[in-house]
Amino acid sequence: MANDTTGTPWTLDTAGVITTNSVYVKRIIWTPTTDGDDILIQDNGGHNVWAYKAIAASSNQEIEYERVIDGPVSGFNLATLDHGTVYVYIR
Repeated sequence: MANDTTGTPWTLDTAGVITTNSVYVKRIIWTPTTDGDDILIQDNGGHNVWAYKAIAASSNQEIEYERVIDGPVSGFNLATLDHGTVYVYIR
């Protein structure tokens, strides 16, 4: 699967710069597949929007981690994504 930013939520599974434009992010949900997986999301300035390490993960158990932002983010860089899928709900 490739990153899909055509609607909401965005569906991301590949690290990289998603947009350099400001976006209003309501929440982010991540479904990792392996214990110890890392996620790092940064803005244009390199500030961490969300950094997390999965402490429990399994594609069969559908474990999810959520980060509620409900505000603007200046750019969106999925700097690290070990495994899993990221769902970004934007407005």
